[in-house]
Amino acid sequence: MVTISPLSGLTAMDILQLGHNGYTSTQAWMPVQQPDLQETVFAFRLETLASPKQKTWHTSDEELAELNETIEQGHSFGAYEQGRLRGFIIGEKRDWNNTLYIAQLTVAAAERRKGIGEQLMAALITHAKQLKVRLLELETQNTNVPAVSFYKKQGFRVSGVHLKLYDPVWCPGEVAFYMTYDF
Repeated sequence: MVTISPLSGLTAMDILQLGHNGYTSTQAWMPVQQPDLQETVFAFRLETLASPKQKTWHTSDEELAELNETIEQGHSFGAYEQGRLRGFIIGEKRDWNNTLYIAQLTVAAAERRKGIGEQLMAALITHAKQLKVRLLELETQNTNVPAVSFYKKQGFRVSGVHLKLYDPVWCPGEVAFYMTYDF
């Protein structure tokens, strides 16, 4: 049985024990330019990719230190089974716009699609309501269709895009999707 409780910190071993940190997708939300008389408008169409997109993230020591600084704010949760970390969600309170930003949501590769991500998100939503923030926000990629689908199922909506956030050399075809959950 999985227990959700406040996350006090992460180690490099915690991250490694979760397995593959990334995604594979056979589809992507592709931008389609729709010229308007006064401005350029974009729509997105779900397309099947010629070959699956696989992405893997590696957490550097510097990134781990930054995550732990954010965790110290007290807005993060871990999913534990028999004392072992099975997933986590890291929230960052942003007072300047009264939001809680989801810096990272990770579930152990072997435990995905078993409800752990939903439990972590539910804990963060409950916590955010207590904080009286106006919304939760996050950023993901148009090519990470599994994540976009998951967040939509949790009640998030795409509220913005950034067509040039990612370096096209390292991330060809990727567009940033900003998603929000309104209270």
